Amino acid sequence: MKTITEKDLKVFCVSALVQNGMNEQDAAITADVLAGTDALGCFSHGTKNLRMYIEKIKVGALDPKAQPEVVKEGPAFALMDAHDAMGMVASVKGMAKAMDLAKKSGVGFVTMKNSCHFGAAGYYANMAAEQGMVGIAMSNTDPNMAVPGGKSMVVGNSPIAYAAPAKGHDPVMLDIAMSATAALKINQAKIDKKPIPDTWLVDTDGVPTSDPGFYGTGGALQPMGAHKGYGLSILVDILSGLLSGGATSKDIPSWCFELEEKNKASHAFLAFDIGAIQTKDEYENAMDAYIDNIKQSPKAKGSGGIYMPGEIEFSKKKKADKTGIPLTDDVVQSLEQLANSSGLKLNWK
Repeated sequence: MKTITEKDLKVFCVSALVQNGMNEQDAAITADVLAGTDALGCFSHGTKNLRMYIEKIKVGALDPKAQPEVVKEGPAFALMDAHDAMGMVASVKGMAKAMDLAKKSGVGFVTMKNSCHFGAAGYYANMAAEQGMVGIAMSNTDPNMAVPGGKSMVVGNSPIAYAAPAKGHDPVMLDIAMSATAALKINQAKIDKKPIPDTWLVDTDGVPTSDPGFYGTGGALQPMGAHKGYGLSILVDILSGLLSGGATSKDIPSWCFELEEKNKASHAFLAFDIGAIQTKDEYENAMDAYIDNIKQSPKAKGSGGIYMPGEIEFSKKKKADKTGIPLTDDVVQSLEQLANSSGLKLNWK
């Protein structure tokens, strides 16, 4: 494990992306998302993947110069085409558009096609919370999850996140995929040659397995909560892929296993302007009281405390701001491989 400041990590990311054809502004957006995700402790969706994104650029499956475009717009909605842009660039601009619409109409909805893997959904939802709005972000994915009664990869584990601001507390934020765990965690277990819980994956017969080797070789992820995760994955596909006229899960290649293919992921972003619905003070007082009620409720025997969704991640961010981001070994390895191949330097603490 090595430690680096968020600022130095962003500098490295920007340099690597500019070196591969991205302009400074879009490189900074991408770096903010990836390094910011690491600062929250979500290492599977942060800078670990930068090297793979750059490889995708090099083979022509991701366009570092592409600019997302609004192709249709109404008072409270917009349809955008990412034109195979970096997923972080497309998604930051998508949520920014949703917030602009919400400022005018109280609510803003953006559905987007032809994008790429966008990292952590929570980053985009929290963009809205930082502006005093409630935010929701989601993306469909390649088919990697079995459905109840099935055994093969039929639907995506399509992530969804929400974030809501509070006055006396950190925002309430939840970022989840519809599978029992993230596919990237199983990929890492394959690399590390470690077993996984048998609630994460089914084998080629649809039977739960602890062998991560079945992922990508005929097995499939298990949905979170059986029919619950299955049903929510379909909702994400409807709001992102079907409403945008873009690809649904069945037509999306894996962003990492099929590097030479355009990912074609579809996203959706929602923003709700709290002040347009009720007064800011009313909301803030109610939200703080709501959080206090949960956190001050009776603790279970042996409990270490009650945490709101996102509270642990935001506490990691505050610590990282003071002492730097302690990156896990797999993230360090990926970044150092990129540094060695690009001639760039990582400024470790």
